[in-house]
Amino acid sequence: MGLYQSGTITGNGNESSGAQENTRALLALHPFFVCPSPFPAVSSHFQQYGIPPPYYWNMKKILILLFLSATVPAWAQFQLKGKILHYSGKDSLAINIPLIYGFHPENTVRIPVAGDGTFNIALPAQSIRFASLYYQRRSYSLLLSPGKELTVQWDEQNKQLQPLSGSALQENTLLRKINFDETPFFLQHETGLMPLDELNSTIRQPYFHQQQQKTNTVQASDLPWSYKKLIAAELRYLTFNHLNDLARSNMRNRAALDSFIISVFDSSRIEPEVWPAGPQYFAFAGNYVRYLETKAFRQIKKENIPSSEPIPYFGISLDSATVLVNKYGKPYWRWIGSLQNFPPDVTEVYNYQQIINLYQYKDLTQAQHLAAAFRQRFPASRFNPDIDQKINGLRQMLAQHASNKDIVVIDSVRSIYDVIKTLKGKVVYLDVWGTWCGPCKEQLKHTGPLKAAFKNKAVAFVYLDMDEDHRENTWREFIKVNGLAGIHFRKNRQTIAPIWKELLAEHPDKREYYPQYFIFDKTGKPAVAKAFQPDDKEKLYRQIEEVLAR
Repeated sequence: MGLYQSGTITGNGNESSGAQENTRALLALHPFFVCPSPFPAVSSHFQQYGIPPPYYWNMKKILILLFLSATVPAWAQFQLKGKILHYSGKDSLAINIPLIYGFHPENTVRIPVAGDGTFNIALPAQSIRFASLYYQRRSYSLLLSPGKELTVQWDEQNKQLQPLSGSALQENTLLRKINFDETPFFLQHETGLMPLDELNSTIRQPYFHQQQQKTNTVQASDLPWSYKKLIAAELRYLTFNHLNDLARSNMRNRAALDSFIISVFDSSRIEPEVWPAGPQYFAFAGNYVRYLETKAFRQIKKENIPSSEPIPYFGISLDSATVLVNKYGKPYWRWIGSLQNFPPDVTEVYNYQQIINLYQYKDLTQAQHLAAAFRQRFPASRFNPDIDQKINGLRQMLAQHASNKDIVVIDSVRSIYDVIKTLKGKVVYLDVWGTWCGPCKEQLKHTGPLKAAFKNKAVAFVYLDMDEDHRENTWREFIKVNGLAGIHFRKNRQTIAPIWKELLAEHPDKREYYPQYFIFDKTGKPAVAKAFQPDDKEKLYRQIEEVLAR
């Protein structure tokens, strides 16, 4: 549940959250991926999401999983079984196995639980991979290996997972011993405005020391060398990712943020410590390219590098970069950064994930540009057939919704009330978003259940997009591909300013972040500013129902 501020080519850093790294369903996973896993560095985001909603857990997915279990050979499966003590039946048990890294509900499958709390499921696992087991809004990392099995016990009362037995017991017991999923002390509260020296002495250095102690525990274990190497490497990358999360989400001073990011990542290397690399490495790679952005633009300012000269670490001028970002989107800029700085194998796998992210957001414009560049650079990539299938699927969605009369685009809007007054007699839910905003697009995935909850009720949905004028066609294409029924209008950074003043006129928090949501009553008056967002589900539904009842 991230927040975005509109920004320059360097962004504001909030997009580093692993909650933004979108992949696809577990059942569509390709067997050639090694160690896909959730992103423990954003465990707070997991808690906000909670157990992914039931509409991702349909019976079709469970039946397909059972079919795969029956057809995939035993050596390519991981058997997970166990029991939930004091099982009430009120909550769902689920497992998430991302494509490469990051957490998203698309990769989550519910595990059927019997009335006595027992469960038993065979998971496709043709390579070592990390997964997260979810129950009662808590998550625990598991290490899955082909042909192995694990029996676990979850106590519903004390909310603790305990590995009990099985051939995968040793490595998973070790994950519990080192508290792999621990939320660092500095992410449990606001750090305030600390100077850089204090940040380094009270946070960075103690945390590296703490993680090194965990690494020592891993190295002293009786695990095979390959497991120790993988877990130790993941711990190291997790350290960088947690510190990155601190800077990007908790630090408000931009100069201090930049200095801290540089001080942390200057001690890192992009070359992976183990290959095939684990999920924390690929999360680290994404943070690393953002670190290079930070370092490059600080150097540009310090040395007064002309906009026509190459940007350090990226090899193209600021003028050229601006043109590329405006035309192809920011993922293309980071594609350039990865080409210039990552090993080729890393570039290939990392950018495949980025294309899948764009596909999951149904962002055809950016996806097809990045896919074209990817195919040109990696013509023989094993990912190309899947990429082609995804792009063609988005094009079919665009064609399907080209004449959708439920998607209404209006022009010449001066005031938000120009729109609201046309909807008197209905409660209006206003979504302020942007096609450049990852958290905004993440929330759009939850509009289906929201609209279903108010079908045939007097509720209207309005979408105010903030995009610059050169992205007019991208915006129109995006809402068509997504089949986003409702009333739409677009403003740029300048023309949205008076509308923000209207929306926040009576609210003490004047921050203009994205996404934001507002509810208007049936008379057209503001009812709720900064309302709950779509993935808040029942809390939002109650808000809307309360306004409907007035």
